[in-house]
Amino acid sequence: MKKREQVVTFLGKGTEFEGKLTFDGTIRIDGNFKGEISSNGNLIVGEKGMIEADMHVAYIVISGEVHGNIIADQKVEIRAPGRVFGDIQAPTVVIDEGVIFEGKTKMYQAKVVDVVDKENPESEGPDEETNESPSTLGTIYGKVIDRYTGKPVNSAEVRCKGDGKKSTNTDASGYYELSNLKDGKWKVEIKAKGYKKDKAIVEISGGGKYEQNFE
Repeated sequence: MKKREQVVTFLGKGTEFEGKLTFDGTIRIDGNFKGEISSNGNLIVGEKGMIEADMHVAYIVISGEVHGNIIADQKVEIRAPGRVFGDIQAPTVVIDEGVIFEGKTKMYQAKVVDVVDKENPESEGPDEETNESPSTLGTIYGKVIDRYTGKPVNSAEVRCKGDGKKSTNTDASGYYELSNLKDGKWKVEIKAKGYKKDKAIVEISGGGKYEQNFE
């Protein structure tokens, strides 16, 4: 979460609310909520929080109890003593030891945007025919954190250039992933507001996954 983003308690302990909730930024719920939640922000469900709702958010951390289906664009974390009864769909799902989860999970790859070379737009984009086997393609992944605080850097822009170009952004936990990269050397560059640019060279050989973290 960005440093400037303030966590706002929407429902304190012992309070109840029923309806449709939409918001920006980050909200924490420690009371009882029933209805529907839709937001591009972050939701924290405290240990005393009780939610009966289907929800679609960017990032959610659950330490309380949730009844309903969850769709998250970035990540779902269920922390003890959390309890979730419903299906989960997200690129990343983390379930700690000691939680209760009854439902199904569907994990999908976070969206990665192909970067088009403006000077030569025809040079980029998917080839109509290729002999490259998907199993030999590689993935570069990692986390971007603040060197001094150790906190994740959200929405940092990550670009890589090699045999083609790819870009993505870090999620609320500072995680990024660049997939479908051919063998060879890839220059990975990181850019985030308020920080100096950083870069690294990652060589992919024979596909597989390669971790590259940034501070």
